[in-house]
Order: sequence, then structure tokens, then C-alpha cells
Amino acid sequence: MNVAERRRLTAVARGAAPADLYIRGGTLLNVYTGELYPANVAVRGERIAYVGTRADMLGPRTSVVDATGRVLVPGYIDPHVHPAHVITPSALARHVLPLGTTTLVSDTLQFWELGGARAVMAVADALARSPVKFYWMIRPHAQSRTTDESRRFRVRDIARALAHENAVALGEVTRWPDVQAGQPDLLRRLDLAHARGLRVEGHTAGASAERLAAIAAGGLTSDHEPITATEVLARARQGIAVMLRESSLRRDLSDLLDALKEAPGLAARAMLTADGSMPAFVLEHGFVDHLIRTAMQRGVPPLDAYRMATLNPATYFGKDADLGGIAPGRYADICVLPDLGEPRPEIVVARGRVAARDGRALARIPEPAWARVFRTPAARLAVTWRPRAEDVRLPDRATFPVLRLVSTVITRVEERPREPGDVHAALLDRSGRWVAPALLAGFADRLDGLATTISTDFNILVLGRRPDSIARAVERLLEIRGGVVLVDGNAVVWELPLPLGGIMTQAELPEAAQRERELTQHLIERGYPFHDPLFTFLFLSADFLPAARLTPLGVWDVKASRVLLPSRRR
Repeated sequence: MNVAERRRLTAVARGAAPADLYIRGGTLLNVYTGELYPANVAVRGERIAYVGTRADMLGPRTSVVDATGRVLVPGYIDPHVHPAHVITPSALARHVLPLGTTTLVSDTLQFWELGGARAVMAVADALARSPVKFYWMIRPHAQSRTTDESRRFRVRDIARALAHENAVALGEVTRWPDVQAGQPDLLRRLDLAHARGLRVEGHTAGASAERLAAIAAGGLTSDHEPITATEVLARARQGIAVMLRESSLRRDLSDLLDALKEAPGLAARAMLTADGSMPAFVLEHGFVDHLIRTAMQRGVPPLDAYRMATLNPATYFGKDADLGGIAPGRYADICVLPDLGEPRPEIVVARGRVAARDGRALARIPEPAWARVFRTPAARLAVTWRPRAEDVRLPDRATFPVLRLVSTVITRVEERPREPGDVHAALLDRSGRWVAPALLAGFADRLDGLATTISTDFNILVLGRRPDSIARAVERLLEIRGGVVLVDGNAVVWELPLPLGGIMTQAELPEAAQRERELTQHLIERGYPFHDPLFTFLFLSADFLPAARLTPLGVWDVKASRVLLPSRRR
């Protein structure tokens, strides 16, 4: 904010100039003091100029919102968002804005892997003026180890992305064992953020309490992966800021909140996040409003519940002069609630304008020019190679390291011959150069063929019991430029086109949610035993989850950091 803007705000606050927007008659939740009291709010431009009882800044052209009998709380902040799961970041923003979320601290992995730093900056620039504010985490490394990772994640490119005005953190850093071990290259990458006074977002799933001191000393400043109250406290005691998660993959929040009973002071720093919730979950439950409601239902005092979704994340990211509270100088991001016990707003003000009312977005949220973001043939899946049934052929050996799903995303390894119920699994290079074949158990034993570009390494994941059906699924997947294709025999029975980089649809969230539910039902009918197939796809190649993963190098033993079954050239 410059001097001219401050002069305009002070003029309104003195009553010497008219407000653009005036919210009258509400009861203010002051997250700074913990008080509830009557207050009016005057806005000039995008920011709050005055909070109090006066009305001398009302002018003939001032828009007035009558908040009589209503409660005013700050717009909600999600501090850890994966904004390109099936839908675009803009579509996500259009859906969550009427639910009260006005700020998203967002991941950049998809854009980086498919277009590098240039793509990340293009998206960040396109959304810089969005009514829903986007801040960005810059990835320091990939999610699956490859021989060319140092070329794709150059240090100078990471430094350039961190210099963007809306970059607030490096992360998320999933290779916590390397941090704990003091691995020099990764620590140098983390230091790019520390040198700028930015945060470093951690992912420490599986890290024991004894390892946390070295992880904190290595530079990780937050973690959203605790799955028990004990893990929450262990991280908080080491100075690691904890984000309490409730997502479509893991519904842990109710149990995590028990940490506040043992350590009430944690409420002053803890944050709430929906993490990477898929569209169907968001449509059914909500977003940050759902997190606040869950917290209050678990007995968290309303002030603490709202602080964890407003002031706490703003303070953590060093943005509390702009965000997180209703006070002069802050962005005018305000939720008008029917009462304090109902966090879903009737009216949402974002950047100083009424942006949503009665569950409907009124403000326009820009859409990046995706053709300029995904520019290469591989990113667009505009390729000429064609799949073959022999792509999933296994090597001639007596036993294989079979990946068995024991939950939606966790595997164990069984070294044994192929058995009934095992399906082919393979990771195919988008450009058709290599394939990593494997066997998968516990997925869907009646599945003929499936191909998808939903994967943390953004290549093509294939699954099924019939190689010919798998080849047909890949053939159709390339025709529709990515997404999910399901084949019975040789017939395509269901598909979800994701033509934007192979990762996003152009549809809005409700339509994407319906298609997600259809996919889940199709797979359940074919033997899928879990609740979130999109996350199963996404994380099969993520080399930071136990016990083994399907990566471009081959079947990867996560704990031993070695290849169990190598990939091969096609």
C-alpha cells in the first residue's frame, strides 16, 4: 500500500471523504482482542478505512450493507491448498468464495512440472488481482525421483519464482529424511526462502518425535501431516507451526483438536487446512467453513476456531498487516454471518466489494490463459506415439515386488509370483520414451483397463488386468489430451477429459464433483475397496509415502531408497 492509498484511507477514517462501502449495524468479532461488540465498517477501495460507531463517512454514492443482527468475521484463509486437483484454481476460487474463503496459499507443483518457473509466474500474474487472493508456495523438488530432476528444478529458477510478489513460502518439502540428514543441496534450496524471510512448508508424515529436532533445525517451519493429537504436540513443541487437516483423503480434524485440551496455548498458533480436498468432498461438506464448524462442534471456543482460520495463518506468513482481521489498513475481506455458530456466510466482501451473496459468487474471477501456461507438446499431450499391449509386459522372472494397497494411498511390498487379483500397473512417459511396469494388488481385480494423467509426476498411469484394454485406454487418453479413461474389453465405458495439461477440466466444481462420484462408483463395481480413487492415482508415484512407489526409475523402495524393479525404454 502506497502513501496515496493511505491518505485516502485516513480521509475516510476522519470523515473528510466518503467511503465506497459501508457495513452498518453488525456485531464485530475482534480476533485481536477476543471481543464481540457492535461496530460499523467503512471501506475505501480494497481496504478498510474505519471500524467504529460513526457514520460521517457516508456519502451519496456509498454502497451500504445492512448487517443488523449479523456477525462480522474476517475472510477465511486456507494456508495449504492444492488448487489444481481436477478443476482450475479459478474454478476452486469461484466455489469457495461464497463459502467465506477469501485467501488461498497454494501449491505450484502441477504448473512447475508441466511448464517450469515460467508457467508458475504466468498463473500467479493472471490471478494477482483475483477477488480471492492467491499466495504461492514454490516447490524445491519433484515428487518422484528422476535422473533429470536437477534440470527441471534449477536453483536459479526457484530463486526467481520466490522473488514473485505473491510468493510466501518454499514447499511443500516432502523429503524430510534429507532435511533431517542435513543433505547439503536440499538445505541450500531451503535457504533460498529463509534468506527472503519466507516460510518453508514441511511434509513430515512418518517422522518420529526423535527426528523432529533435526527437521526443525534443518529449516522446516510448518507441517500439515500430523494424524494424531500426539503428533501435533510433538511438532508444536519443536517450534514447528501445525496446520490441522480435514480433507477428502484424511478426516482427522476432530481427533487432532484433542491437542488443544492438553496444550490450550496451541490455539494461538495452530491453523486449519482442507489440504488437497477433491471436488466431491468440497461440494458435500464445504471448505474452511467446514473446518471452523467442525472445530466448534468439538468444543473449541468460537474465538479460537475463527482465529485458526484467519489471524493465525495471516500472522504465520507475515501477512497480518494485510489479512486476518477486520481493522483499518487491512484488505476488506469480511464474512457476514447469521450468527457466530454458523460459519457459512450470507454475504462475503472481498477486496472491498460485495463478492458473494446467499451462496452465489457475484465477483468475476479471472481464468489464466492456459494455452500460454502449457506450451510444450508433452504438457498438452499433443504426441504422436501410440500405446501397445506389450507396454505393460513384465520381465521374465519367478517373483515380483508386488505393490499391495493397504489403504487409499499406503502400500506394502510382497515379493512373490503373480496371483489372481493382481493387476498390471505401469507408469508411461508422456513422450513415450520409457515405461515402468509393475503389479498391483488390492486395487480393483475386475478392472480391464484404465489410463490417467492424474499423478504426482504427471506422466501416464495405467492399471488393469488386460493389456489390450490398457492399450485402448491409453489410446483414448491421448485423443482427449489427458484425464481418466475406463475400458471394458475394447470399449470405452467412461471418461473424464482433463484437457488443461492433462490435470484440469474446464468445468466448474459441481460438475467435476459429479464426474468424480461416477468414477468412484465405476471402480467400486470393479472391486476398488477404498474411498478416494483420485488420491490413489495421484500418490502411486509419490516417492515419499510407504512402502514402495511406481516412479520413472521403476518400483521404488521408499525406506531403502533403491529400485526394486527398473523401468525400461519402450
